[in-house]
Amino acid sequence: MPENIKKGTFINFIAYTLSGLFLFLFKIIAARGLGPAKFGIISVFWASILVTARFLTTGIKDGATRYIAHYEAVNDKDGMTKTFLVHLKFMILITLFFLFISLLLFKIITDNLFFGYVSLYIFFITSCILYFSLLFLRGTLQGLRELKDSAISIIVEYSVMVLSLIIFFSFVKDVRLAGLSILLAPFSSLLFILFIARKHRKRFSVEPSLLPKTKTLLFFVIPTSFINFSSGFITQLGPLFIKFLGNFSLAGIFTVSLDIFKAARTALTALFISIFPHLSRQEALKNRKMLDRMIREGLIFVSLAFIILIIVSLTIGQTIIRIIFGEEFVLDKIHLFLMSLFTGFFLLSELFNRVLLAKSMIKELTISWLIAFGFLFIILFFIPLGPLFRVELALLGAGVVAFIGMSIFLLTRK
Repeated sequence: MPENIKKGTFINFIAYTLSGLFLFLFKIIAARGLGPAKFGIISVFWASILVTARFLTTGIKDGATRYIAHYEAVNDKDGMTKTFLVHLKFMILITLFFLFISLLLFKIITDNLFFGYVSLYIFFITSCILYFSLLFLRGTLQGLRELKDSAISIIVEYSVMVLSLIIFFSFVKDVRLAGLSILLAPFSSLLFILFIARKHRKRFSVEPSLLPKTKTLLFFVIPTSFINFSSGFITQLGPLFIKFLGNFSLAGIFTVSLDIFKAARTALTALFISIFPHLSRQEALKNRKMLDRMIREGLIFVSLAFIILIIVSLTIGQTIIRIIFGEEFVLDKIHLFLMSLFTGFFLLSELFNRVLLAKSMIKELTISWLIAFGFLFIILFFIPLGPLFRVELALLGAGVVAFIGMSIFLLTRK
């Protein structure tokens, strides 16, 4: 049964809270069991999967969510079917493209990202393909506003990840077994979604309509993948940037430090997932009053979380890291403060990202993030600082510029 925004946000909050705890526990066990250097390898491995899968397919996921929600709002089952089939075709093409490029770059990927572990390369390829399908199907469920099923699939994903790691590490603490635990996460979640998918088939028609046109969907999917990569997942590049500017140990330390701010991101991800199909639905119905109210309440919620992030970074952040991960992972307070700032601005950007996507303001979002990327690379490659400061300031600059750009476009359109 479709959930409203309040119920959907609550359900997703529970799911992401549990998944965040599972992921946090996974990182604690992996960090303590492997040490900074090998945990750095796993951090880069995990970040590579997230960046690849979400960069290539979040446009497909959000396209399915937006247009399925749109056509269901106007009771066009044929349009829903056309949307599903076209996005399925996009997903298959992306998978074939990814396989070709990955095989072509086998040596480069294995040596530079996975420290020569061929098994991690195989796990990487398999995990990405599983996530392509998983994200697409979650987008479909979210478009149908079946947020409970989507939320359960997330709990399955991360619970299997940590449980398999606990089992594997009870025998031997090996970086390859940690990689295998990550692989089992999307596999188990995908099985769950395929199992429950049958009950939602009746909401689609047997035959697709002529609308929306494939070209229309493609023009949404391609820039949206770049936009989503920029807003929600660019911070995942942090360990990769650190590794190339520094080493695996520094990447592992950066990862666990950033993790103390993940609680806010977990809570707000629940809001972002729930609000997007409802924003798309209200946009289709031209309900401006409800749209303005949802945006205003979302902005208040994110701003409060931002303030909490800053307070944590300046007070108990170091203590949390020291107790949970150990003294060797503790960074200076200034680094935690910078992490809280760029995390907060990316959360604000993610909220406005959902709003502008629902309004189909693709060009405005793309411009905002292109300018933000310009600032990021200028700081990253031309500012003579150490790896940590350079990456933190680059991410902060990108988040601030993107948020300001989206705010200007949204106010201008309004």
